[in-house]
Amino acid sequence: MVAIRGPRAEEMDAYERVLRDSLAGDATLFAREDYVEEAWRIVDPALKANTPVYEYEPGTWGPAEVAEKIAPVDGWHNPVIDHAAIGAEVHAA
Repeated sequence: MVAIRGPRAEEMDAYERVLRDSLAGDATLFAREDYVEEAWRIVDPALKANTPVYEYEPGTWGPAEVAEKIAPVDGWHNPVIDHAAIGAEVHAA
């Protein structure tokens, strides 16, 4: 690694620091290729899944459509939604 004199890391913006570190041969801030490929292997199917996006008001427990699609997990439930009523509606359909 080459020592490059100049401003300290906290005195530079992100692009200046990355450029300086790359010129110095310091790969600390860079992800390894195998890590990047693995991350894309995991994320890419989710990005291609065409999952619907449901809007909801800030400060709420989220969109009602989600509560209709999932059952309470490990005893947790949204205290605002009556899951028993939703279950009855689902079974009636």
